[in-house]
Amino acid sequence: MKDGVHYAIGPDVAWIQASDHGGTPHLVWAAQLETTVQYEFTDTAWLVWMLLSDGISTAADIQLELQRIHAELGDEAARPLFPDAALQGFLDALSRDGLLRASRPEI
Repeated sequence: MKDGVHYAIGPDVAWIQASDHGGTPHLVWAAQLETTVQYEFTDTAWLVWMLLSDGISTAADIQLELQRIHAELGDEAARPLFPDAALQGFLDALSRDGLLRASRPEI
């Protein structure tokens, strides 16, 4: 995973969680407002998006939270829901598509 990179939902992104409006749980719809491209996130992608919306900003911290949640659900905590490379690839793809801003904090 990329050390020191922080991710945040971009300022030109509109999104809504379906369950907030009586819809399906574990579903987010997002749109990049400049391109008008729309996305639908379910299951683990939904969970990653919700963690980002809660301010969990690094791939390592997201992975730790996924493992914690996985353990609470009764599965093995040592087995990640998303392999590190897949999580990083997902975050990179969202960044390329303009849904996330990637930054390195200045020291």
